[in-house]
Amino acid sequence: MNVLNQALTVAGGMAAIKAVADYTATGNITYHWNPEVQGSVTVRGLGLGQIRVDANLPRGVHSSVISDGQTSTKAEDGTLSQYPPPYPVPSSDAFPYQPSMFPGSFVFPHAQLVAVLNSPRFSVSYKGIAQVDGRSVHDIQVQRVLPGQAQTDSMTEYHIMEFFVDTATLQVVMSQDSIPKHIVHQIRYSDYRPVNGVAVPFSISELMGGQKTRDIQLTQISFNTGLQDTAFALQ
Repeated sequence: MNVLNQALTVAGGMAAIKAVADYTATGNITYHWNPEVQGSVTVRGLGLGQIRVDANLPRGVHSSVISDGQTSTKAEDGTLSQYPPPYPVPSSDAFPYQPSMFPGSFVFPHAQLVAVLNSPRFSVSYKGIAQVDGRSVHDIQVQRVLPGQAQTDSMTEYHIMEFFVDTATLQVVMSQDSIPKHIVHQIRYSDYRPVNGVAVPFSISELMGGQKTRDIQLTQISFNTGLQDTAFALQ
C-alpha cells in the first residue's frame, strides 16, 4: 500500500488523478499483425470501464471498444464483431470471458491505483522485487474480492492484476493480468510526461502471451472533455 501511495504521489497526487473523469488521446499506432500495420490513433477512456481505440490504417478505420463488460471490434472493411456474441455459443466453443479489471485506464494506469486504494473490494499483496526490461521493480498483486465468492474458483485468475513499480523512479512500468484461455496480458508504460500536473505515459506497448500486439506513441492527451456513453457505441 505504501508503494502504491508513493507511486501516486510521484504521478501528481491522488486528488489530481481522481479528478480525471475521462480522457481523449491522439498519436500513432503500430499493430504487430502479419504484416505490421501503422497509422494514426485516437484513444478515448471514460471512468475505469470504457475504452475506445480508433486507428486510421491504410485500408480503413479499425475500431475496438470495451464497454459494460463487452468487447466490440469493427474491422477496416466495416465488419462488426462482439464478444460475448449476441447469439448462443456451442458449449464446445465457450470459454470464460472476462475483460481486464480496468479497461478504461489503458493509457492512464494511475487511475487503477486510485481505485484499488479506495475500495475494500480489493486485496493487495507485496510479491517482492522483480525485473522488467532490466529494471528493478516492486511486484504488487491486486485481487478483486467479490461478495460471496469462494476462496478460489475457475474465474479467480481473471480477478487478479499485478502492477510493477520502478524501485528508483516509482513509476508504473507494467501491468499484468490474464485474459481468456489463460493468456498472460501485459501493458508496458514509458516516456512519462506531465500533463496538467499529472504524469502520463506517452509510450504504451501491449503484449499477449509474450508477443507484442500493438505499440502506441501518444502526441497529446486531454482530460475531462465531457465524454458520454454514446461515444463507446460501434455502429
